[in-house]
Amino acid sequence: MIFLNPIWLLALPLIALPILIHLLNHRRHRTIQWGAMQFLLSAKRMSRGMARLRQILIMAARMAAIAGLIFAISRPLSSGWVGSLTGGQPETVIVLLDRSASMQQQRTETGETKLASGLAKISAALQTVGREKPIVLIESCLRQPITIDRPKDLLDLPHTAPTESTADWPELLQTALEYISDNETGRTDIWICSDAAGNDWNPASSRWQALNSGFSKLDGVRFHVLNFPASPAENLSIVVDRLERIEQTTDSKKVELVIDLTVQRDSANNMTQSIPLTFNINGLRSVVNLELTGEVATLIGHRIPIDQELTVGWGSVELSADASPADNAYYFAFADPPVRQTVLVCENTSNTRAIELAAATSAQLGVEFQSKTIGPAQVSELDWQQTALLVWQAPLPDETVARQIKRFVDSGRSVIFLPPAASDSRSFAGLRWGEWKNLPGQGEPIGFWNNQEDLLSRTRNGQPLPVNDLLVYRYCELLNQTEEDRPEAAQTPTTTGPLEPKSQPNITSLAKLENGATLLGRIKENAGSIYFLSTLPIATHSSLDREGVTLFAMTHRAIANGADSIGLAKQFVAGSSPARTVADLPTLVSGAAPDTLAQIRSQRAGVYGSEKQLIALNRPPAEDVSSPLSKTELSELFAGLDFHLIEDQVGSGQSLASEVWRFFVALMGIALVAEAVLCLPPKPPTKTETISTLPNRVAA
Repeated sequence: MIFLNPIWLLALPLIALPILIHLLNHRRHRTIQWGAMQFLLSAKRMSRGMARLRQILIMAARMAAIAGLIFAISRPLSSGWVGSLTGGQPETVIVLLDRSASMQQQRTETGETKLASGLAKISAALQTVGREKPIVLIESCLRQPITIDRPKDLLDLPHTAPTESTADWPELLQTALEYISDNETGRTDIWICSDAAGNDWNPASSRWQALNSGFSKLDGVRFHVLNFPASPAENLSIVVDRLERIEQTTDSKKVELVIDLTVQRDSANNMTQSIPLTFNINGLRSVVNLELTGEVATLIGHRIPIDQELTVGWGSVELSADASPADNAYYFAFADPPVRQTVLVCENTSNTRAIELAAATSAQLGVEFQSKTIGPAQVSELDWQQTALLVWQAPLPDETVARQIKRFVDSGRSVIFLPPAASDSRSFAGLRWGEWKNLPGQGEPIGFWNNQEDLLSRTRNGQPLPVNDLLVYRYCELLNQTEEDRPEAAQTPTTTGPLEPKSQPNITSLAKLENGATLLGRIKENAGSIYFLSTLPIATHSSLDREGVTLFAMTHRAIANGADSIGLAKQFVAGSSPARTVADLPTLVSGAAPDTLAQIRSQRAGVYGSEKQLIALNRPPAEDVSSPLSKTELSELFAGLDFHLIEDQVGSGQSLASEVWRFFVALMGIALVAEAVLCLPPKPPTKTETISTLPNRVAA
């Protein structure tokens, strides 16, 4: 509990005033023994216990009345959670806001979202405590500190509007840490509004340790996490897995869109449900019913006839409204498919021959696939704009080429690194190749692989890839680049401060050998991906070339990831680096509100267009499947810090800070009434009671 006028609490010693008055009044009377009164005193001793109890109750009521008056004047705040705010007013308040797609989950009765509810409660709490100094807002999209004059302005800013992007909480907290250190903010309260989605918080990230260490070195920083962990029941989400424009040359030319999509239900309900899907192609709508039994339903090869002159267009597929509107629609753009080109940079063409053949084999009707092999010295000839996939089997690139590859990945494409014949000290994305290792016997099978996502995921019909049939005979160690390995480390002294944690690659192992070594690892970089395959698809190193299904699927999935970033029609994830190009497009074709600021367009799902290209943006796939962190997991992230967790739900009606002085005024009134009742004189005995009790008293 905190008090808006805590100065009045200095008057609390006045509670002892009734005791002092009683003691002073008691000393005013002298006791004189009088024999004639002995019988009356003897009778009075029988009721002395009740009289003393009444005196104690009267004194307690008077003390409670004074205490109630003092507390009421001090204007206390409480709502069951505000105990976390003890310690007085902070000098700086920072609000960290989660604007990710999952924060659009709403209460169906009122339409109030988690984002709106959290903003309203934080704004009301800051207004109640009389916050007059500016507030610093850091939201999950731009991640730049914004100064706000009044708490109520949080409700009307375009920077607090919902988006279909994701939130990077380690990055948000790093921004707050830098702001506190750079501006010497003094005592600081950090309010966090989130739904604790696991993909947003990324508790496995190595950055949390550095963040915890950095904040622990600052004095007077308190964290108040307003969390909305509840997920809507029976929520449905939709994703378009494949979209093609196909021309069939017959007697009459026929053009169709071929769509594969997936509908997922959160609960494990096995009841069959008929789901209407609304397709919108350039403004023309059609409805198809999809039967859903269990958690997932797929619609494969759905064909929609379109005008043969419609070579470039847009569309969407939508579900009926439910508690999570952000995942009810999926937007797309289509055009004549571009050539899907793969470029292989290798020191020995035989090492990548199997990948070259797989990349050049067409996997889709009407789509041309090409592959081209060059040496490391010919990288300057590479057409980066028209390349969907880069395969690199050579010593890791130098600094100049590494920057080009980084831009290539940031634009939404992928690169696969294969080990060279001999290791060296070069690194990329914090990783380098070590020594080659021979595996004993007839080779080692795959001990683990991720069949839920990315290159080794299951096929569209739910069948797993035959990864367990693969054998590896030789592999190259994949090592983290240590601080001593970096060339700049020898020239520039390193500093170990809270704002400069040691960089470590955030690699995810998609496949491991039985000895635990990484066979296929991935580093996610904005919209694209960096893969490291630690063996070669040749007979002396693995069976990848003989068991070609897995290699073919891996290659074409990596190509498909980059194909959305080339051509006239592009597909990006909202909030990613390549999505920022929509700020230069003049027209919003479909989707987000038309008054969305240009700098925030890249965060909103929809189709944006110009005469030269169409770009479709959608929420990150992880927003559909991520589950919230538990109380224990959140507490572990803030271990050792002044951390207070406030769990709430939309529409609860509970406020974070409300004045309760009325309660103490009522307490004072009750105490005064009780004191008045106790001070009433006792009821005089009747004549009958006096006669019947007199002999006994005399006898006593």
